[in-house]
Amino acid sequence: MGEIRRVTLLYTANVQGELALLPRLFTLAQQQRRAAADSPVFLLDLGDSCALSAWVCQATHGRAPFLVFDSMGYDAALIGGGERVPIPPSALRRLVANLVMPIVVWNRARTLQKRGVEIVLATGNAPAPAHMPMVRVDRTRETLPAIGESEPTLGDVPQGALAHVSMSWPDWRVQAATLHTISAQTPPDPTIAAVVELVEEEARAYTQREDTTP
Repeated sequence: MGEIRRVTLLYTANVQGELALLPRLFTLAQQQRRAAADSPVFLLDLGDSCALSAWVCQATHGRAPFLVFDSMGYDAALIGGGERVPIPPSALRRLVANLVMPIVVWNRARTLQKRGVEIVLATGNAPAPAHMPMVRVDRTRETLPAIGESEPTLGDVPQGALAHVSMSWPDWRVQAATLHTISAQTPPDPTIAAVVELVEEEARAYTQREDTTP
């Protein structure tokens, strides 16, 4: 492995309980990971993973998408902020206990590490250490980071899209920023499709147990 000269940020948002999107979104993410194989790649979800209208979110108290994200190898997922479907504290504790992927609560900062590279992910108004490379999240922003930014802000991403931001290392400036979308021609990943099926089956079983509990 050669000297690290860049760091890649991939991020999604607005899944809104549409788990059927995730197998194809994983295919897209894997394509972008391979394109950036010479760099550490951080895959993030910025929130709104659930929607009130999504039965699987109601059945699992908002946990279902995170279980699939974890299987997809996400490096972190955010909750809070403008989230349309807040996760109850008891459900959040259960979720965190069952994930490898860290959950970042809004207005908090989290250090992420990969291949010897450490960055700080700061959400909302969370303070971040001045001496570390930082990425801030602002969901009210709907544009990609600008070329040359030294403290990039990750904004909102449409459902079914994946943002790809390349950062130079170690000087930490945006080199490129592009948005990729899944299409009807994007094949679903069979492993993640099986994970989605399992999560949905467990959600149905959980709902049936709740309905029959006296």
